[in-house]
Amino acid sequence: MTDFHPLLDDFYDEIDPKKRHDHLKAYLEAVSGAESPADEYRVALFNSRHANSNMPGSLGLFGMSKARSKKAEAPANPTALTPPGETDAFLRVILIFLTIYKNPGFFPKKNRKEVLSFMDTLKLDDRASNDQDCQETFYLEMRNAVKRFFSTCHDSSYGRKLLGLSTSSNEEKERLRCFDTWGFSFGIARLLQLEQELDILCRAANDEYCASAPDAESLESAYKKMGGKEKKR
Repeated sequence: MTDFHPLLDDFYDEIDPKKRHDHLKAYLEAVSGAESPADEYRVALFNSRHANSNMPGSLGLFGMSKARSKKAEAPANPTALTPPGETDAFLRVILIFLTIYKNPGFFPKKNRKEVLSFMDTLKLDDRASNDQDCQETFYLEMRNAVKRFFSTCHDSSYGRKLLGLSTSSNEEKERLRCFDTWGFSFGIARLLQLEQELDILCRAANDEYCASAPDAESLESAYKKMGGKEKKR
């Protein structure tokens, strides 16, 4: 991305929606009058990600959504930053993708349309496809969502065994974190033959995982090293 402003570092490093809102607001005030198309897209992604109306359909049997995801209603001023709601559409989609990967059913490819619909919802429009800076903006937002997912992996409930009665060791949690991260990115992309369509998600997952696990050359190598295998298509 060209001319990356230092104030954006705080915005993308932070995972708390309210604090991210404040960081983004400070950045917009600092560049007031000089906003770029990527900035407009940045605001739109944040507003949509945390707008209750942009919530994906509720999970049904085997994690599939009962209703097709819907785009959030456009605000009166699409470039105006709005306070975040209670939901996180990006994190929710990550969890849905992970559930689909773990439980794809007898005909995995039937999930392709569902997955593509969710990705289209997150992207909002074709700006990420037509503008390099907007593509980078979407990548950074996706990477922030992966970072937020990682924050849940430190919880004592993550990876519990024996119907939740036994706590996993740190090594077991790390292995599960690696497997889950690979599953909702490279795993589902390859299972459904959507490598190109989910490329940004895969890059975001790989880069954020490597940032959190300095010894890992890549998410792929870490997954294989820990004994991970691909599901059959």
